[in-house]
Parts: sequence; structure tokens; C-alpha cells
Amino acid sequence: MADKNQQSWSPEKRLVLFLANKEDEIKLCCAAIKAQTPLFAVEVIKNGRQALETLRNKDYDLVVMDFDIPDMDGEEWVKLCHQLKPRCPLIVMTANDSTELAFKVIVAGASDFLPKIGSYQTFLPRALVTNIQRAMLLENVREAYQRVEQSSKDEALLNRLIIAIHGSLDLDDIIDKAAQSIALEFKSSRTAICIISENLEKVKVMRQVTTSALGLIPEKSTIFARYHDLLLSVDERRPLVVNEDDSFPFACDVKADLTTYSIKSMLMVPLIYRGRLMGFLHLDDCYEMRVWNTTQINLLTRIANQLAIAISQAKIYQILDTQSRSIDKLTELCTQLNSVVNSTRRLTEKQESQERVRVKLSTREIEVLQKVAEGLSNREIAETLHITEGTTEVHVSRLRKKLSLGSRAALVRYAYENHLAS
Repeated sequence: MADKNQQSWSPEKRLVLFLANKEDEIKLCCAAIKAQTPLFAVEVIKNGRQALETLRNKDYDLVVMDFDIPDMDGEEWVKLCHQLKPRCPLIVMTANDSTELAFKVIVAGASDFLPKIGSYQTFLPRALVTNIQRAMLLENVREAYQRVEQSSKDEALLNRLIIAIHGSLDLDDIIDKAAQSIALEFKSSRTAICIISENLEKVKVMRQVTTSALGLIPEKSTIFARYHDLLLSVDERRPLVVNEDDSFPFACDVKADLTTYSIKSMLMVPLIYRGRLMGFLHLDDCYEMRVWNTTQINLLTRIANQLAIAISQAKIYQILDTQSRSIDKLTELCTQLNSVVNSTRRLTEKQESQERVRVKLSTREIEVLQKVAEGLSNREIAETLHITEGTTEVHVSRLRKKLSLGSRAALVRYAYENHLAS
């Protein structure tokens, strides 16, 4: 039950719970606080258990307690108070100026210790201000640490997605990994990656990841069509958040599809690379109206930028790969053509050479020359051609004279050079 000595509270004041049961001390402390600062409104409770119950249902900026409360052990009350409100400063007052007791209550969860010696109440306002300021500083430190921690988590998430997105140059593989990774990391009901054609006229759903209980959003849905229309204006190329109860024009246009596909909230982010619109991301939640905060939207925008780069690189690679295949085929065709040309040239040279020889030599002389090139002796040539050895010698001698060759070896070389021997 609140005491009559409590000060009136206003929103500008810090609310203090004062747990004490000695009337004269309560008056002294409340008067000292009121006299020295208008910043605090004090609510007095004289019962430890009632104070704990009040703390469960109400927030205070600071708690001041007399360690000697009649219905509970003081140290136990400090522990319970700290468990209920770990970030709320707690000042313990006691008539026992003991270092051991001070250490005990600080360990139990108190933030300050004020011995009730002399005009101790005059130090209470300063203790209130000091502990409030300390609590605010600690809260600022916690928030800064949380921001740094969240930033670190976001960077780690972005790095994971960059590795997944840039791990391939195959367009289908890039989009599949990106959709799967984004759906997993952001725990969306649906994740869709849509690509817009080169002439910006058509939208194609390249990949859509969803739970088995939910249906896919068709390519020609109003949701995709209206966002596509919006992105055609350069000034409108930005992320868009839509909730089922929104009433702005875009939300009204797609409300029927939101109902059809059980979408409570959705986020759409454009894919833009070097000022060129390439497509967009779609994420939705079908189970609750998700609040997409600025950090998440900025993170997804960075992911969309990386995905746009990867898609552009994949398309360039496809073009280069196609050109490379065409060049390989052309090179192979040229090689085959060169082979045919060389074969034809060799055949022509052989025929021309043989024709020149036929002009100079008779048929029998050509036969003898071929046998000489095969390494046969005159006797072996005579037997093969069924002529006398003397006739063979005449033919060989005549060949050397007609061809101006001085030896049998020169005849052999001539036969090979003119394609008469194999």
C-alpha cells in the first residue's frame, strides 16, 4: 500500500520505489529528496513482499530500501529484486556501517550502499542522481555493444550469402543457391527471385522457395506485376514493405493477392547493377505481420546488389562461353579445311611430278626406275620384269643419261622425290 508521504508523479520525473517501514526515516528521506531535486517522484512501500509484487507489475527507474525490513531477510530481498529487475539501480541503506555487509549486498545485486550515519538523508538525492546516470551509461554501453554485435552478425550473414552467390558462374545455380540461402537466413515463408527481360517488358520467376504447406505465387500475379510497373520509374526503384492492413495505393492494388496467398507482410527489393534494372527479390511472412526494420532492409539491399552483380557476370559468361564454343567449332572447321587443302596439294604435286617423269621416260624405263628404288639388283629386276640382265643394264644406263644422274643412289632419290616409289 502506498504511503501518504509519496510525491506526486509526472511523466518528466524519475519514479523511485522506497522500501522502508520507519515513519520518521521515511519523512526525512522524502523531504530531503523533495528539497534538493524535483527530478524524482517517490512511491513508499513498507512491506517487502508487497514491494516485490509491485515490482513484478510496474517499472521503476530506481529502488531504495532499508536493509532492516520486518517481513523478509534484507539480503534475500536484494537478490529477488535484482532477479526481477536486473537493470534497475538499487540503493541499500542500513544503520550497520560494515564493509562486510556492503560487500554482501553489492554481490547480491545492489548498485550502491548508504550507511545511516549522521545526516545521511542529505546524501540520498546525490546517490539517486549518480545511480540513475550510471544506469543510463550502462544501458548506452549495452545498446552500443548490441549494435556492434548485430553489425558483426549482419556482416557474417552477408559474407555467407556472398560466398553462396558468387560461388558459380552458372545463372541457374547462382539463383538457386541465393534463394535457398536467403530463405534460410531470413526465415521467410516464401522467397522468390524474379528477373526482368532486357527490354524491361516481362517478369520471369526464376526461383521460388516456400514451405510445403504454402502455394507458389504465379508469375503473372498482381504482386509481381505491380512492383514491376513501379520499378519502371527510376525514382521508384527502392525496397517496398507491405502489410495486409496497409491502405496506401500499392497495398490496395495487391490486397486480393495478399489474401489469396495468406501474406501478412512482405518485403520486395530491386536488383540493380550499374543503374540497370535486372529484377527483384520477394520475401513474405504468412504467419505473422513481421516488422522489417531498417537494418534488415539495408542488409537485404546489399545482398540484392551482390546478386545483381553475380547475375550480370553469369550472363556475360554465357555470352563468352557461346562465343568461345563458336570459335572452337570454327577453328576445328578451319583445321579440317586446311587438311583437305594440303592433301589436295600433295596429290596435285604428285600427279604433276609423275606426269613430268612420264614425258621424259618410257613405260619400261619407269618400271625399271621403280625397281631400282625398291633396292633390287639388275638381275632381280630382270627376273621380275622378265627381261635379260643386259637389257636391264641398258635401261639403267639410259635412265642415268636422260636424268643426268651419276649414280644408282641418285636414281633412288629421284624416284622418291617424284612419287614413283612408296
